[in-house]
Formats: sequence, C-alpha cells, structure tokens
Amino acid sequence: MRLVVTGAVLLAGVAGMLVGTNAQADGGAEPVNPYGVLGAQRPRWQVCEWYRAAEPNDPNPNRPGGPASPAQPVTYCADLRAPLDWYDRAKGTITLRVTRVPATGGPARRGVLLVNPGGPGTDGSALAGRVAEAQPELLRTHDIIGFAPRGVAPSTSVDCGVDWSRYEPVADTRDRSPANTARQLADARLVGLACAGAAFAPYVTTDQTARDLDLIRAVLGERRIDYLGFSYGTLLGAWYADRFRSRVDRFVLDSTMDWSADPEEVFVDAWARGLQRRFDVQFLPWLARHDDRYGFGGDVEAARAAYDELRAAVAGHERGTAFDTMQANVLYDAAGWPQWAERLRELRDDPTRAPALLAAPRVPVGVPESGAHWAIRCGDARWAGDPAHWVDKGDRLAARYPLVGSLATEQPCAAYPFTTAHPAVPDPAKLPRMLLVQNQLDPATPAEGALAVAATAHQPMVFVRDAGDHIAFDDGNACVDARIADYLVRGLRPTTTICAGLPLPLDDAVHPVGPAGPPPPPRDERPTR
Repeated sequence: MRLVVTGAVLLAGVAGMLVGTNAQADGGAEPVNPYGVLGAQRPRWQVCEWYRAAEPNDPNPNRPGGPASPAQPVTYCADLRAPLDWYDRAKGTITLRVTRVPATGGPARRGVLLVNPGGPGTDGSALAGRVAEAQPELLRTHDIIGFAPRGVAPSTSVDCGVDWSRYEPVADTRDRSPANTARQLADARLVGLACAGAAFAPYVTTDQTARDLDLIRAVLGERRIDYLGFSYGTLLGAWYADRFRSRVDRFVLDSTMDWSADPEEVFVDAWARGLQRRFDVQFLPWLARHDDRYGFGGDVEAARAAYDELRAAVAGHERGTAFDTMQANVLYDAAGWPQWAERLRELRDDPTRAPALLAAPRVPVGVPESGAHWAIRCGDARWAGDPAHWVDKGDRLAARYPLVGSLATEQPCAAYPFTTAHPAVPDPAKLPRMLLVQNQLDPATPAEGALAVAATAHQPMVFVRDAGDHIAFDDGNACVDARIADYLVRGLRPTTTICAGLPLPLDDAVHPVGPAGPPPPPRDERPTR
C-alpha cells in the first residue's frame, strides 16, 4: 500500500470540516417530484434476470452471483418510463432500465449513489453490482443505482441498422494512399448516415440523458443524489450538476473529459495524443524492462525498433490496423500487458499467424458498437463535414501520433445531420464543489483536460502520479479509494491530493515518468464554494 497525503488533505482533518450538502439554500423547498405522474412511478424491483445466486454446476460461473463471483450482492432491476423528448412530452415515452443494490448499513444509509461507466453508449445497469462488490464501504451508506442510458439496451435503444456487408475495413490506415483514405471516408459515411436514419437518434443526447437522471432521482424519492461517473460519465455528471444544482450532493468525476474543449479535440486529437504518450512513456519502457521474458530488447530504442519491425511484418499480412487497435485497447488497463506481450512474442515468432490472431476491426478502437455512442458523440455538437478536413486531420495526426492518429479520417460524425439545440457545456460558475480524480498518463481522457476543468471550475482533484490506466477508482490504489470514501461516505470536505501510482505488472517498483507527464495540480486549498 502506497499513500501520499498532501497538506491539503490534512487541512480538512485539522479543520474537522464536513461537506454537508451542496444544495442551494432553497433546495429543501423544492418538491421531490416535479414530474407528476412520471415521477410518481413505483418501480417493480425484481432480481435481475442476469443475476442468480451461486449454484452447483453453473454453466456460466462468471455470472454475477455465480460460483466465480459469489460475493457480488443481489442486484434488482426495474423499468421506468421517461419522455421521448423532454422538451415535448406529448411525443410519447421510452423505457429506462434502472438497477439497485440496497444499502447494508441500516440507519447508516445516507441516500443513493448513481453510477455511470461512460462511453457514451455503454450499458451501466450491471455497474451498481460491481461497485457494490468492489467497495462494500460505499454500499453500507448508499443504495447503489445503475442504469442503461437512453439509447442503450436494455433501455429503449438506438439501432443504426448499418449494412455491415458494405463496410470495408482498411487493412492498414497508416498507408495514407488516396484509395485507403477514400475507403475510410466511405466507411464513415456509411455509419454516420445509418445512425442518422434511426428515428430515435435525435433524442439521444447528453442533455436528455441528464434529465432522465433527475427523473430517476424523483422516482426513488430522493431530494438529492450522490454520483460516481467515469470518463464520458464525468461530462454527464457535470451537466446534471449545471442543470440541477440543488439536487446535487456529493459528486465524484473520475477520468474527466475537458468539457470546455471542442468535441473534435476531445474525441480525436486528445485521444490520439494520450494513447501515443502512454505507449511511448510507459509501455515501451515496460517491454524493455522485461526483455528476459519477451525478447524485444533491453532498452527503449531497441524495443521500439523490434516492435516497429513486427508491426511492419503484421501489416504485410493485412492486419496493420488490427495490430494498432489491439495495442491501443490494452493501453487502457495495464493488467492486460503481460497477455498482450505474449501475443506480440507469438506474432514475432510467426507473423503469418496475424490473420488468425488479430481480427479485422469493424469500428474504431475505444468506441462501443452502439448507436447511442454515435447519436451522442455526433449530435451533442456540430462536426466538420468536409471530407478533405478529415483526410488532412488523419495525415497530420498519423505523423504526430502514429499509433492511432490515422484513424481520425474515419469519422462518422462528419455525415451526421443533427445537432442538439441543447448542447451540454457546463458553466464553471454554476458548478458546486465536486471531486475530480485523474491518472497522470490516462490514455483516453488525458490529464491536461481534467487539469483545465479543475482550474476553471475551481474543483479539487485526486491526482495519481505515474499512473496511466483509464479510470483510477478501484484499481488497487488505497490512497485513491480512501479519498473517494472520505468524501462519499464520511463527508470530509474534498481537497487536492497527490497519490502515488502503483507498480506496473511484473515490476517491483514504480518507474517515474518525470516531465513526460503533465504536472500535478497545485496542492493549495481551492476556493470555497
């Protein structure tokens, strides 16, 4: 266990300050349910169909509650009705799947904790049980509430109806030939126009989803909610806080998107930059440190040369893009590095096995194969529609960030015709005090964005030095989890904290990234809200 506690944390202890509530002074006067019949729904909670208690000879032992996961608490499911369009409720209703793991602490229960995994376009209905199992202390004080956001099954879902027989994946997007970029543009247009043809798509936005959250709050009978959101879930949580400040109590945003930046910068440029940085600064040095096991060379330059040689050989067997996307995927979580490095060794021994070992990708790395993903990503803001822009973007990012920069040309949002009239851009001046959590080398939501949000919105942050996974919560770091529990469970006023990262797999110590990573936030106390 490695704990690094800064003076900012000690200030909270010395002062003995508690968070209490973030609600505005008149929040208590607001009705719990401002939604009439919709808010008066009574959930019919039943044990979720995918959950069952441990049984002998279970054919699916990894099922929650099954023999391989008997500790996961029982999760209950219910379906609620929500407006198709919050701005015109006469258009009818959709279904929202909500899940609940009841608090175990009896009189210690303080309310509900809504959790969201991000995406956008990711089902969060099972997340309540996973959080409850991983962090029993949170379950003692909270009913943990998960949900499948609008557009995502088992809630009413967006089906883009893409004709995948017409989708032709480019074998090597680093090959910037006119034929390849034309195919990327055609694939992007295929997906973008198909999703635009889904009747439900224009109603699947961050703003509409935030209003669903407040309906869930009202149906649960809670005046305020606590919230734990990851990645895109940080934008959703921040927008909820902007729109419904008096309903906000304790909010934790882990791996924060820079909601002040242009979506193209967030989803395209910053993403490519973050993945390339973790590859260069952490993965290649790690591969070199374990040359005795994987044989890629004992220093970074030797490992890079051997890796590039392997990549070229794999590309010769029509799997260059697949190789890059698999590499990018494993950068999200270092726990998978040993298994991936074994695969690299297999491929190096026989590159002709690449077609068997690496499936050709159908969607860009890091993107759920979800209509809701494209509806939100494309509909929340206007994107450039000029194909030449995206060819140029791919060329420039491929040169700067070769790992995935060339994927930028395949951008379905360029063909998406809808833009919401209610963009989700939180106003820093409207946000209550929350707690941001950020790994220094996060590849998907780079720390520069979180640091910018913390500075402009005057928010405290738990910053994990030398850590690079995407998501810091429940990653084995006791310092991080303690700071989150101090806030959510014990109500200690959040302050900026610097935590030390943990050793990477197979390493016996942390290897500092030094100036290659963004600097931590100032340790002094943030302005009081």
